[in-house]
Amino acid sequence: MRVCRGGIGYKNGIPYWFGEDSNDIFITTSVEPSGLSFYAQMSDDDWRSWIERFKLEATQVLGFDVGEPEDGFM
Repeated sequence: MRVCRGGIGYKNGIPYWFGEDSNDIFITTSVEPSGLSFYAQMSDDDWRSWIERFKLEATQVLGFDVGEPEDGFM
């Protein structure tokens, strides 16, 4: 089962969107009790662009607002 559209696959059970942890640029995530936890290795500008697009697409797919706890989302 894919965690998110656009994922490229799994390595040791961990989903990846770009590259793998052996590459210079990658995004990975884990499922925690509080929700998805992302780890990314890329430029800050690329990360901000990617996570904003992720939240917009997740909001459309799920039918409710998706955001970060520090912004008031639970």
